Amino acid sequence: MKNIVGKVAVLCFILWAAIPSPSWGKVYLDIYAPSMRLLPIAIPVPIPLEGTAPHPRISGEVREVLAGDLNFSSVFRVLDPVLYLEDEENSGIRPKTFGFDDWELINAEALIKTGYAVMENGNVELEFHLYDVFQKKELIAKRWKGKPAQVRRMVHLFTNAVMKKITGEDGIFLTSVLYVKAGSRGKDIYRMDFDGANVERVVHNGFLNLSPAWWPDRRGLVYTSYKKGAPDLFSRAFGGQERRLTLGSGVDVGVSFSPDGRYIAFMSSVNGNPDIYRSDRNGGNRVRLTRLRSVEASPTWSPDGKRIAFVSDRYGSPQIFTMNADGSDPMRVTYEGSYNASPAWSPDGKFIAYASRVNGGFGIFLVDPDTLESRPLVGEAGNNEDPSWAPDGRFIIFSSNRSGTYQLYVVDREGRKEIRITSGRGDKTSPSWSPR
Repeated sequence: MKNIVGKVAVLCFILWAAIPSPSWGKVYLDIYAPSMRLLPIAIPVPIPLEGTAPHPRISGEVREVLAGDLNFSSVFRVLDPVLYLEDEENSGIRPKTFGFDDWELINAEALIKTGYAVMENGNVELEFHLYDVFQKKELIAKRWKGKPAQVRRMVHLFTNAVMKKITGEDGIFLTSVLYVKAGSRGKDIYRMDFDGANVERVVHNGFLNLSPAWWPDRRGLVYTSYKKGAPDLFSRAFGGQERRLTLGSGVDVGVSFSPDGRYIAFMSSVNGNPDIYRSDRNGGNRVRLTRLRSVEASPTWSPDGKRIAFVSDRYGSPQIFTMNADGSDPMRVTYEGSYNASPAWSPDGKFIAYASRVNGGFGIFLVDPDTLESRPLVGEAGNNEDPSWAPDGRFIIFSSNRSGTYQLYVVDREGRKEIRITSGRGDKTSPSWSPR
């Protein structure tokens, strides 16, 4: 993958159709309900478009990504193909080219029909249809063309549209994750799709590179690097120029962007003590926000930009605090756990995720910053650390060494389902989920 993420222009947009919503309602499912029922959906094998030859690899990839996205969503329950009754050889994908009875019999409530064609120039054309089985109506019809390497992206575009149609919420299937991977020399920073595909190394210099954070427009990142000796902050556009943001003699780490993208908050020990600072996004106009002799670290901005959560050991053990964006009115929000770290404010502002040491290991917890009520999200098998929210606020990615090496996992905000999305050698830590 080379700069595929974010380049919609390279796809040829052919068709965009939306049919009025059926009886499920314009917002079909309350995706934030703790007891939400999963919507049964069928995804038959994609078939060649008229006059084109079969291509099993393309067909298999399209269905695999479709099923992967929809299962990941925690909205749909993809029905097992062994249940399907339809005669595939005599059924089409467009309205009036197939019947709904076979799908009603297996209790499918939604149906995705897909066609594909591999053209003479090697490009791929994909056509998608979403149907309401009970209403016997087409809800969405879309078609795109692109290069074979863009098949996953075209499927993600469609599943984003499906999520919008069914839930009223934007999908996250075109988001990406930054993370740190330990290598034979130093640590590098990688970028991958939300589901672990299309891994790409974006920072490599033979030194320690830590704590990546996305630019708000997704075009670059800020990170800490030891490549100039002292651990300083660097800002880099993907495939472009790099800027050194700090030139201090201390440690500068843990950047969080303000929601409007104008400011960054970070930990710096430039004055000898680890404190929280705020500056403009290029490192200028630095303001010190905390001034105690305790260690203050890991700032994370609230989604309204008014407050910052951070870690402080001012009362002995590290705990999570919040303060106004100018450093005033600090308030402690965690009282359980002997060591609480790595706060991450949810996109809706309702929770702060953090890592808490319990029974010798670290689990992921959520705390309501208003009521101070907390609850466990991920157990303490091994060490589970570095939570980062998906932009829809429904999922959290974190690192865990439960399998021996640190790998990256995703959990929904109710703690019902965990998915491991990385594997292989080398510890993978400090994930940062991109904006949409």
